[in-house]
Amino acid sequence: MSAPLAIRTAREEDLDRLIEIHSSAFPDPRGFEERERALRSNSLGELDDLYVAERGGRVVAHAFLFPLQAWFGAKRVDFGAVASLGVAPEARGEAVARTLLDELHRKANERGNAFTLLYPFRQGFYARTGYVSASPTRLLTLDPRAIPRSWATSSQALGIVRAARGNDRAGIIAAYDAVARKRTGWIVRPDRLWERRLVDERRRWFVLDQDGSVAGYVCWTLKQHEPHAETRLEVGDLVAQDEAARRRLLALVGAQRHQVGQVTLEVGDDDPIDRALLDMDSATYGNERVEHAIGTVVSGPMVRIADVARAIEARGYYSEGFVDLAVDGGPPRGVEIRKGTATTGPARGGPLVRIEGRALAATLYGGLTASDAARLGWLSVDEPTTLRLADDLFAQPPFFALDAF
Repeated sequence: MSAPLAIRTAREEDLDRLIEIHSSAFPDPRGFEERERALRSNSLGELDDLYVAERGGRVVAHAFLFPLQAWFGAKRVDFGAVASLGVAPEARGEAVARTLLDELHRKANERGNAFTLLYPFRQGFYARTGYVSASPTRLLTLDPRAIPRSWATSSQALGIVRAARGNDRAGIIAAYDAVARKRTGWIVRPDRLWERRLVDERRRWFVLDQDGSVAGYVCWTLKQHEPHAETRLEVGDLVAQDEAARRRLLALVGAQRHQVGQVTLEVGDDDPIDRALLDMDSATYGNERVEHAIGTVVSGPMVRIADVARAIEARGYYSEGFVDLAVDGGPPRGVEIRKGTATTGPARGGPLVRIEGRALAATLYGGLTASDAARLGWLSVDEPTTLRLADDLFAQPPFFALDAF
């Protein structure tokens, strides 16, 4: 019989063993020193945020639980970010990961987090622990010549696009914060994350300057496998106060057409930009079934809620109304939304929505609409008007975050 597991925070003396486990769980090209830096202090937290599972005095697994905030319904929401869950090869198949994950969920709930979120290596394992996928994104692959040149000339009155300078830091951060509060899932970036991004020598930053104010910005990374090979441009942040400013910044990406052969750009599930990009695949060829492949649909992160009332009340809302909500076959509870805030209480005998817990997580924090939850068999109502009401009450843009972890 195996010795019981003990869960604790990581310590300095664990690092050699942690790097050994990390290398086995994530066998990418990173070396010892890079992995040590990632475990000791990274853009989201430090060693104190890393939890380990120990058996018989030997560490057999690790996972981060970062305390973060993100925007939902124009409101900051506290959540637990789970990352780098790895188990030593000799301890796999013994429910070590599940035990460690259960403890992270307990910690997050103890902190008062509305939900936990992670980017899964495999979805099936996490689905069995209550997680559900958030909105997918689209990773577009395009020839830079596909970006309309008119976007540069038609928006010149918006300001000047120029290379960012050191004194633009505050303006860049302010631009991000202003846009993030209107989105679903954009995290409130800690100072350490900004520092790592802004000092990354591989990133190039450009701002849209409107009379000395930053109205938006774009950053990208150039990649080339070997000298004189094709150069690829990977867009990182594309942040603008409105769509005209966004088009102006995209025009700068298109202006790299003589130096760059391919651009990759990740966009949200509701972004119509591909309609305006012509011959995105001009340098590639299709086949009999798919003539024009313009990118990849990317599954989003996964979310999980533990406390239903807390999850409902933590986020913001754009509509007002009342509904009774029965979760996982339990008794109904009332949900009233007024002035952007939800409160829960006793059922009132109003419109009744029966919903699975995973569907509630996806609807509250994953960008799933009530109607789509019903199509999946995760939600039911007695009247069509109740479904329309649920759509209105819980509506938000699809989940799309710039920062994976």
